[in-house]
Amino acid sequence: MSRWSEYKEKNGVTPLDLLNPATRQTTDEVSSARFDTCKSCEFLTAHTNRCQKCGCFMTVKTKLEAAKCPLGKW
Repeated sequence: MSRWSEYKEKNGVTPLDLLNPATRQTTDEVSSARFDTCKSCEFLTAHTNRCQKCGCFMTVKTKLEAAKCPLGKW
């Protein structure tokens, strides 16, 4: 299994999905609820809003419909 396949299996998306115009986005409510969960997580680096587990910038990842938390929090 390739590195990106493993990443996508764990996170639901890859960074390249951000560039794909066909990638489905969540509603503002879903994105907000996801990010609220991230803000209370010990693995979020607050000044960059980046997850220490997956390396993603959560203000963007939470907006992607297929995205998932690698810790299963959302």
